Amino acid sequence: MKILFFDYWLKGIANFNRLMPEIRRQCPDAEVKMVHVGSWKEPQESIVNEHDGFFSYDISYYKTGSFYKVLKIERPDVVVMLNLYYLFDKAVIVFCRKLGIKTVYLAHGKFSTIADERFTQFLKQDLKKNFASKIRRDTINLLCNYLNSTLLEYSPMRFVRSMIAMVRDPASMTLNSIFTEELDADIKLVYYESDRQALLVQRKFPDRNIFVVGNPELDAFINKPTLPRVEFLLQLGIPDGPYLLYLDDGFVQARLMEKRVWYDHLGEIARIAHAAGMQFVIKLHPRTPLADHHAFFSQENIIPIDQKIDFKSLISHSETVVSIVSTTISFALLLGKRVISPRWGATAEFKRSYPEQVVHYSQDAENFAVWLVNNQPCNTSVDYVADNLGVLDGQAVSRIVTQIINA
Repeated sequence: MKILFFDYWLKGIANFNRLMPEIRRQCPDAEVKMVHVGSWKEPQESIVNEHDGFFSYDISYYKTGSFYKVLKIERPDVVVMLNLYYLFDKAVIVFCRKLGIKTVYLAHGKFSTIADERFTQFLKQDLKKNFASKIRRDTINLLCNYLNSTLLEYSPMRFVRSMIAMVRDPASMTLNSIFTEELDADIKLVYYESDRQALLVQRKFPDRNIFVVGNPELDAFINKPTLPRVEFLLQLGIPDGPYLLYLDDGFVQARLMEKRVWYDHLGEIARIAHAAGMQFVIKLHPRTPLADHHAFFSQENIIPIDQKIDFKSLISHSETVVSIVSTTISFALLLGKRVISPRWGATAEFKRSYPEQVVHYSQDAENFAVWLVNNQPCNTSVDYVADNLGVLDGQAVSRIVTQIINA
């Protein structure tokens, strides 16, 4: 059996690495590769990389910009993909269907943003304001592949209609993309029942081949012991004392927020934290490069973390957790931590992904400052974790691999 992992870049490689021991256990002779298109967006240090039991290949390795040609060269039995929203995702599914290759969509987190009207308006304004910046090499390559897929199975008019929809309502071709046969992966694997309902109700997917498998990250997270506080802070390189932990959403790199605006947002929170006698620690999103922001963090006395670290201990020893819509909020909730989400200024328009009985949403800086020190519980919903964070039996990876192999 030949399994091909696909993603847009290498920063989500952990979603595939964690599957390899179980793949080797269930199917010892499986051939496993990964293909990504990272070079379309930025130069790659290496075209071929070795990971935990498989190699990844940038699409430039194949001397083509056509993913259809890559699939014809590799001829896998199944393609595992981490996204099921975008035009290129549609192209991958159509290409695989044309070649008789099975497709498995593996969600890589909780569906944190089903774009509401305010967020939809933000995307429209961003497209209008920054239209020229969208015409990049990666955009052109993605659109060329989508055009090729529509010509293979449909007609040029489908491509034209999609382009018109993208301009009129970008969310309809991204986070709010409604089901079409182009998005009909053979198997859809989601972490939580709430995500299955999101596919069925909000995105109108038919109720077939959607399986709730649990969150493999939570399996490992729950079973991992917490390091003693002093030992952990020594590893972290910060003095013992209370710290506010900010879980970065990666908005700047996702082009959902300008860097200057993000700096204003972080600077204000840092000043509030310092006034409360707390250090301000920010765990950067994998897509956020530390080098781009190091000077700002130093200026504001913000402690950035971008390397791999004991995430459970990082959350456990924090005083309070702050984030906007990050799926990592789930980890804080599992550990019973207070989560405060700023909702003023630049972050006012973002969707409230968690109930107000679970996360406290501060409407202004003054309210945020009060809640930071008042020690009132935020999570007053005793059923939220059980109902929304899935089955915590340590078998999520096993279920995922079984579905891939049997696809």
